[in-house]
Amino acid sequence: MKPKILVTRKISDGAEEKLKKEFDVNLNLQDEPIPTDDLIKMGNDYDGLITSGFDKVGEEFFSNLNGKLKIIAHVGVGYDNISIKAAEVKKIKVTNTPNVLNEAVAETTILLILAASRRAGEAYNLVRSDNWKNQKPDLTKFMIGNSVTGKTLGIIGMGRIGRIVAQSAKAFGMKIIYYNRNKLSEDLEDGAKYYSDLNSMLPECDFVSIHTPATPDTKNILNASTIGLLPNHAVVINTSRGSTIDDNALIDALENKKIYGAGLDVFNNEPNLDNRYTKLDNCFVLPHIGSATHETRLAMSMMAVDNIYCFFNNKPLISEVV
Repeated sequence: MKPKILVTRKISDGAEEKLKKEFDVNLNLQDEPIPTDDLIKMGNDYDGLITSGFDKVGEEFFSNLNGKLKIIAHVGVGYDNISIKAAEVKKIKVTNTPNVLNEAVAETTILLILAASRRAGEAYNLVRSDNWKNQKPDLTKFMIGNSVTGKTLGIIGMGRIGRIVAQSAKAFGMKIIYYNRNKLSEDLEDGAKYYSDLNSMLPECDFVSIHTPATPDTKNILNASTIGLLPNHAVVINTSRGSTIDDNALIDALENKKIYGAGLDVFNNEPNLDNRYTKLDNCFVLPHIGSATHETRLAMSMMAVDNIYCFFNNKPLISEVV
């Protein structure tokens, strides 16, 4: 009998076809969200799950399992929506999809840097609202933004994505500094300057971009204290996790012009973000689209399927979390 696999959301067609060849699969072709209570009830009917960041797989989910479920293959690099400790207790394997989305997230980071510094959100809204024609022509004031060329980009978390961002930013003539748990080797640094102390780096940043996972150590890594160290012309960029920023502190800094602006793709409690962000002209926001390219989502879907395949064929998992 083939293992039964539940796919909680629509994944790429190629990945679904591969899955159907090997397993007894329940696909979500209509991409309708499965309510958490229903997912808890369904958990005991399957040998494996393929989940997304939209699914809440917490302690209550695991506490109701009867032993049938063996693996959860998560489509996404971040897995803070899954109770890893509870999965360990139940001896359920959890995998994710790292590295295949690095370039796409880095591209989104560069997009946010440019959009926030050049006031792209304000400019776009001006044209769409048909108010451009009502603006006074003024060479020194009308939609004047900041250049990125020659500016200093501080990167918090110089992992794979952080390094790709650094490489791309250097093409714009930006200077790269970084804060990381450990100093990188000279070849990985590629000319970037290392700071062992975040508080020492922040005053030197024209832009600061976060590229860390969601952990207790990174929660609110940008808070009232650390944001207060930034120059008033600084721009905050986040494509990592919303939990890395204290919303009240960042919003206060933006509202009171303590910093120049922000470009955000991730939020606390998304999609129910703090709606004060949407009212700020100096905050450019996106709906968590960092990995949203056809190529990347296909690669993520295929990696999740491949992890399922490897598990049930007694092969090493590609990207095991626990």
